[in-house]
Amino acid sequence: MPDSQHFSHTTAALIHGIPLPFAVENATPLHVSADQSVGFPRARGVVGHHSGQSTTVESRQGLRVSSPVDCWCEIATLLRTDDLVAAGDFLVTGDEPLSAVPPLATLSDLELAVEARAGRRGIRRLSEAFLLVRYGSLSRMETLTRLLIVRAGLPEPLLNFTLADRAGGFVAMLDLAFPEWKVGIEYQGDVHREKERFRRDITRRERIEDQGWTVIYVSADDILRHHPLQTIERIRRRLRARGARV
Repeated sequence: MPDSQHFSHTTAALIHGIPLPFAVENATPLHVSADQSVGFPRARGVVGHHSGQSTTVESRQGLRVSSPVDCWCEIATLLRTDDLVAAGDFLVTGDEPLSAVPPLATLSDLELAVEARAGRRGIRRLSEAFLLVRYGSLSRMETLTRLLIVRAGLPEPLLNFTLADRAGGFVAMLDLAFPEWKVGIEYQGDVHREKERFRRDITRRERIEDQGWTVIYVSADDILRHHPLQTIERIRRRLRARGARV
């Protein structure tokens, strides 16, 4: 690859660790952008682009890639709005709530990037996604769960809420939470099937309930595939039982 070219779009997103839909993560073509002053990238297995004039190129793992924020703007032409929101949530959060390591970008960074791309392809989806990006999500599925809840007209939950006992001791970090009604939502991925994790989850569940909270557990099927409407009704019923007017 000449110095005038770099990885971009979803290829750059994967290099940065940005979560993408499974089908996109496993797609084989590489996205490569070139400076506008040189020819269009053409090679077998490559999707070629010309980079924007304001695109920042940086080195990551020894590879030339679009910066995280520019990459987010680039994939607006390829992803659905919800997937773009999940990518944005990752950029402004990373794993900072757990590790205290600063994320790759801030909400202000994304806002400036959206403003700079006014009138360009994908700007409508990018603008829509930006308004839905939040700090605090630690996984793509947590983001999609939040979006499902909000679009159903329910209150927006807090993300990765730290639950403490009466003495101030740590009890658990809940994926999504409605503290006013002491209702939590936990996404259960396949990692929770591991024996040791399964056993820890039992103890954790008891400790949460000891604080007067009720928790709704959801899986990918509940959010993406077969049961999203039933999932919303489960959440609504639980909130109503705790006094919420929803």
